Amino acid sequence: MQKQMAAAILVVSLVFSFAGCKKEEQKPQLPAGHPGMEGGMPQMGMQNAPKIDRKVVVSREVKAKWKAVKLVIEDKSAKASKEYTVAIGSDLVVPNTKVTIKVLAFLPQFSMGDQEITSKSNEPLMPAAQVSIQEPGKPEWKGWLFAAAPDMHPYEHEKVGVKLAGGVAK
Repeated sequence: MQKQMAAAILVVSLVFSFAGCKKEEQKPQLPAGHPGMEGGMPQMGMQNAPKIDRKVVVSREVKAKWKAVKLVIEDKSAKASKEYTVAIGSDLVVPNTKVTIKVLAFLPQFSMGDQEITSKSNEPLMPAAQVSIQEPGKPEWKGWLFAAAPDMHPYEHEKVGVKLAGGVAK
């Protein structure tokens, strides 16, 4: 009797478990006029975020201490890198290319607020250089290079890589 009861319970539980597996997953309904989410979740990051122009503020103390930056230029085809010292406000024409890099500003401790980008101190705790990179026939690339995070917003080029090694004090 107990074996029959156990068998009956087993059969009933199997029936319910199989029935539960066949239940279709309900997809949430979006409001009328709302764009669909084909392709799943959007990519992480801020690719589509609106660009906010913030004023770059370099204090007198920072200007007085730092005269240049060290850039590491990678020749991707030769798989070789070389370090160059470039004065703030000066240009570097990358050898064997038509790429020109202008160093616009250096901040030893990069800090971004709602209205401005500045340095929290004169210590190189988060060194960053604002650069403008130009090549004939291509749009100007203007952005920040970070020594501690070289892959954050990098300059992308098929032949040349550009990274910040740090600042050069006077």
